[in-house]
Amino acid sequence: MNRREWLLSFGAAALAAGPAAALDYPDRPVTILNGYSPGGSTDIAARLVGEGMSRQLGGKAFVVENRPGASGTVAATWMKRQNPDGYTLLLSESSSFAIWPAMYTEGVKYDPLNDFDWVATICISPMAFIVSPDFPARSCPEALELLGSEKSRDLNYSSSGPGSIPHIAAELLRTRIGPTNASRHIPYRGGAPAVQSISKGETAWGVASLGSAAGMIQGGLVRALAVTSLSRFPTYPDIPTFGELGLRDVGLNISYLLHAPAGLPGGILDLLNKSSVTALVEATTRERFLNAGMQVWDRENTSASTKTIVANELAWFKDVAARTGIRILG
Repeated sequence: MNRREWLLSFGAAALAAGPAAALDYPDRPVTILNGYSPGGSTDIAARLVGEGMSRQLGGKAFVVENRPGASGTVAATWMKRQNPDGYTLLLSESSSFAIWPAMYTEGVKYDPLNDFDWVATICISPMAFIVSPDFPARSCPEALELLGSEKSRDLNYSSSGPGSIPHIAAELLRTRIGPTNASRHIPYRGGAPAVQSISKGETAWGVASLGSAAGMIQGGLVRALAVTSLSRFPTYPDIPTFGELGLRDVGLNISYLLHAPAGLPGGILDLLNKSSVTALVEATTRERFLNAGMQVWDRENTSASTKTIVANELAWFKDVAARTGIRILG
């Protein structure tokens, strides 16, 4: 029996027996919050894992609700105050659980490590350096040279919001270009509208999650010049990595984690973890994530291992803030 078969059989057994089953959970629809606008990578990931969890838990509905604002921190702040009964979950990415707590000058109103129960790690997504269809440069080196010239004053960049991981990645890229880059930051309320602005020529370039940009890259509405993953993404083998181009310090990936307000009953936390992990093993789910520019998490995946990811990313972005001076201003 291989690992995938073992996980499927283990998950099925866990869902059919044990103390969690006696809780008769869920007996009504479960809401998965997304802290961004519809259509972006976080929204897509929430819907895909919700569909899989629904299949694992007897067909009970998992409904995605969008609550955008401040790079996911509005949703996280609201989530902290909810009843820890397992019926309100939040799919967060690195911006709200690591970047804002590490870099926001006024501080967030929640403790990412202690105010939530971390359910599972869902997926990771590289980011892509994307430009508008009529952007003058055709390759990443040419684009960086152009963005270091006086012409950069007319080449503004978009992001999914101030302090989002695409925003931080773009700022790290600008530190490599140097102080001659005069592009202005134009923030949007999510990855989808940020990518759309580039496709329409409202902004000239940006760094976006591959999940948010995948459809428009495939449709030729934006051009991707580089990705942040360590190796080329399987469905985009022609796009080089920043590492290949000598820009390894721009190699950020986005982690997507599922969590709930602190205080979930142990049986429900265990059931949510097992149902999400088992859903991620399904071949159709894995393929759908991949086609959307994301890769499901296939390493250790427990509540504890997910919380460790939060702690590690929080420490990493605090170090970035100390080294670069990048801050999110109130």
